[in-house]
Amino acid sequence: MITVVYCTREDNPKHKEHIERTSGVKDIEIIQYINKGTALTEFYNKALKEASNDIIVFCHDDISFNKKNWGKKLIHHFNTTDFGVLGVAGTTHMAENGRWWEDNTKMLGQVRHAHEGRFWDSKYSSLFGDKVLESIIVDGLFFAVKKDRLKSNFDEDFGGFHFYEIDFCFNNHLQGVKVGVVSDIRITHKSIGMTNDEWEKNRIQFVEKYKEKLPYNITGEIFFEDQEIKGLKQVPHVGIIIPTKGNVDLLTKCVDSIWEKDDYPLITIYIADTGSTPEEKEEIKELIQKHSFMSDRQRNMELIEYDYYNFAQINNDVVWNHIDDSVEVILFCNNDIELVNDAITRMVPVVMKKGVGTVGARLHFKDNTIQHSGIVAFVGQDRRIRISHKGLKSYYNYHTKNTEVFGNTAAFMMIKREIFNKIGGFNQGYKECFEDVELNIDCLTRNLKNIFVPDAVCYHYESQTRKNDPQKLRREAEDYEKRLIPMIINSKKCYNYFENVSAKDLEMIITQTTKNLI
Repeated sequence: MITVVYCTREDNPKHKEHIERTSGVKDIEIIQYINKGTALTEFYNKALKEASNDIIVFCHDDISFNKKNWGKKLIHHFNTTDFGVLGVAGTTHMAENGRWWEDNTKMLGQVRHAHEGRFWDSKYSSLFGDKVLESIIVDGLFFAVKKDRLKSNFDEDFGGFHFYEIDFCFNNHLQGVKVGVVSDIRITHKSIGMTNDEWEKNRIQFVEKYKEKLPYNITGEIFFEDQEIKGLKQVPHVGIIIPTKGNVDLLTKCVDSIWEKDDYPLITIYIADTGSTPEEKEEIKELIQKHSFMSDRQRNMELIEYDYYNFAQINNDVVWNHIDDSVEVILFCNNDIELVNDAITRMVPVVMKKGVGTVGARLHFKDNTIQHSGIVAFVGQDRRIRISHKGLKSYYNYHTKNTEVFGNTAAFMMIKREIFNKIGGFNQGYKECFEDVELNIDCLTRNLKNIFVPDAVCYHYESQTRKNDPQKLRREAEDYEKRLIPMIINSKKCYNYFENVSAKDLEMIITQTTKNLI
């Protein structure tokens, strides 16, 4: 069923025994080639001819399998998908210079490394069970092929031990063979992997061969657990606040997606207009009227008009002076959000749990990369406090289960009305942004958990509404340095949520270098 091929300088019976013991496949065929310096492409093409089985694994002789039955999993993947090449690490992006790792946000898979008694994990993306992530290449430490699905063999013009798999995968991909990365085969590589003169020579050769195709990208897939959410124990009234100005097409897409993608039964949408033209306001009123005629359920919508814009003030005013008394849960929603699935229904059971502060969804940019999968706080190499979003601009580097996080962006953030009011709403001292980050910190200081829900999924067309106004950027910097960072420093309960430093070490760093952190 499976043939395993590897090259080694000396006979390596222990590697053969390890493969047999861990594969979980009876009568596995193992072909060992003693290689004193011949190009791997020659031996691998020889194996394609000599192998008795249609599934062929090519691997290094310095890997070990962390779990058993990897062979059974490999057979399952090939039998249930149309992939022709599978590996454990790869990428969706090939740079013009052939250095595929330069944009590490597009890398896929996880590999454990072992060297001189040390172990560490390279986590390029999250683990996705038995799903296969499509890539354009996979790393040569371990990859498998379904021989009858291949279009090309190994190019023997590539000498030595580098770029053989990159060319092989990329060439097959360009000819329509699907290349993918799996999560359920875990491997330890007893090497750190380094480039050398031979690697550089083959890189230049690769770039020259494919110069008309590079740079090259494929778009990642958006997926989620498509499971029916059975009857909610609690069905609180959800008030959705959408500030907007102009961009009626974006607003329409946002509102339509709420009603069409999610059948949550008790919603009122409050559109807070902050300066649209009279003509645009008429369009908004027509949008409200359109949905009022729908018969599937009560589609409650209201238009509230303002002659100014300040995110904190507008949202606070809607909560305190306009939403219905029956609203228990607030969902702050940007006008450039489009629901991909029933995100609201998936978030409500989480926000209603005792001890929960904010609840956030997985947000994707238009190109399917991650815009938000939870706010992360960390200390940079310059020893300054940094705030970002986990997995930003990646396709698959996000939490795959409901996860307690530092916070969630108010671009699409849910919170109980009672908690929001106890906190005192958004801090209106911010001029441009980060008031939502402070709200999340306020939740943490009250021992409330901020939860990211990965299977609540939306698009966030942020780039379509943001403008690189120098004055705006200056105000953002001022908000960050003069308001948010002092808030973080003075909120010790949030120290536990930093990504790369313990609370104890963070406190020591702050004590020693406070002036550098801001």
